[in-house]
Amino acid sequence: MSNIGKIIRVNALPPEGEREKNVIYQVAALGAATYKDYAIDESGDMKTPTIGLQQEDLQDNLINISDPDLLTAGITTQKEYNSHTIEKLGNKVDQPSKDGNVQDYPKILGMDDNGNTAKLPTGDLGKNIANSSLTSAAGAGLTLGSNWTLNTSGLPYSITGLSDVSNDALFNTFLSQNAAGRIGKTNGKQPFLSLPSTLSEAEKTAWKTAMNGGWTTATMSVAIITPPVVDKQDKNYWISLRGANLNMPPTSFSVEIMANDGTTIIATVPNSQVQLYTNGLDLTFYYNYKNLPTGQYKIRLWNGSAYYVTSLTISVVENLQIVDFSALTWSKKIYNDAQNADTFGNGGSAIYQSNANVKTYSTDDPTIVGALKSSKINNAGENFYLEFSVNFQHAANLTSKTQYIGLMNTASNIDLLDQTVTRIKAVGIIGSSTGYRTYYLNNAVVGSAPANSGSGANETMNVVIIKNGSSITVAVTVRGTTSLSVISVPDIEYSLNMAVNNMGGPATTSLNITNLYKF
Repeated sequence: MSNIGKIIRVNALPPEGEREKNVIYQVAALGAATYKDYAIDESGDMKTPTIGLQQEDLQDNLINISDPDLLTAGITTQKEYNSHTIEKLGNKVDQPSKDGNVQDYPKILGMDDNGNTAKLPTGDLGKNIANSSLTSAAGAGLTLGSNWTLNTSGLPYSITGLSDVSNDALFNTFLSQNAAGRIGKTNGKQPFLSLPSTLSEAEKTAWKTAMNGGWTTATMSVAIITPPVVDKQDKNYWISLRGANLNMPPTSFSVEIMANDGTTIIATVPNSQVQLYTNGLDLTFYYNYKNLPTGQYKIRLWNGSAYYVTSLTISVVENLQIVDFSALTWSKKIYNDAQNADTFGNGGSAIYQSNANVKTYSTDDPTIVGALKSSKINNAGENFYLEFSVNFQHAANLTSKTQYIGLMNTASNIDLLDQTVTRIKAVGIIGSSTGYRTYYLNNAVVGSAPANSGSGANETMNVVIIKNGSSITVAVTVRGTTSLSVISVPDIEYSLNMAVNNMGGPATTSLNITNLYKF
């Protein structure tokens, strides 16, 4: 083995005849900070290094460990370094080469900020709100960084388990959505204002009724006010209203006396002076009118959700002119001028009693066989209020024809025909399909009876007639229904009139006046 002496660094290897012997020339690599060694032995021959590491290069005693971290770890020789490296390589994870599943491979690798690793369960790998049932941890939440859309694709979307905050005053905001599906918060004003346009009439009525404690909020109406005239005496007058939807809630209602303009409140009737009925047809109250000026007054009702002002008025006058109807006299007309002592009138009453001797009974005979007429109840130009009842009694299936009741011109002679101007009639029914009779006011049915009800064997019709100038208001109440008609008439003297047709058996029709005064 040659004993090489000194090392000579040069930029280029000297020519062969000029080289020293037993030296190493280190020739600088062009453009780099490295050298290539050329050994010249004692004979002048040149030797070059073998490419790559040689076995003798790896001898443990030829390598010294100088890295502080390795020395701290107790690694001072190549052998110790090699053993440490092999140990670490043994702990490395092999690169996967096949597919698997979480059942066969239930662990994944996790690492902390210091590079420490640990095995983690694969059970939560890939979980999100779209594919898993998750439970949030403290501090969890979602903050949007841009517009975000959740499309349910028509599938049910539920939020369950919410706390009941119905009685918490702090929860007073609603979630609302526009036509594009965008969600926002609202105080409820806009949805509430748009609610009526989304409801049917039936739904509006049902909602208003429910909000009013179950009491109707349908439009109130008053067809008749009785009496329509009161005076200024120091006494209470009972006023009866008859109409529709008057069943007001007992805890939320009011009755007010209004000026004729319908807007100025004159007086409020104490609720203790009001009688409510559940049938929706009636309402009565009493009031002392002594302090009201003479004139016309309307009534305003409040049913808890809406006001209604009557179109009809109550007249307050200095004094009422009570008519003594016991002084009325009656004339009668019988078919073929036959005798029938059971048909007559007396004061405020009149009665027709059938008699087979007048005309043979027949169920299909339209002949008027008896008529009654009172003396006049007013002078021309006088206004009056008249209230009376008519009672009908006969068996079923006795007639299909008509009886007439009402007012007639006093100047006309009584005859066996319809002479009334008030257009009230009772028409018999064969077969009891709608009761024994159907009642009409101005050709409109009043209070029809259910099929086969048998209604009508002994039935009473109540009538109110109010003449005011050349107008007559007629209200007919029967079978719980009130109908109203306003008729234009001459401003003349009037009498009561009743005309009854022949029937198929015994029948009685009677009339009784209950109230009559002029104003």
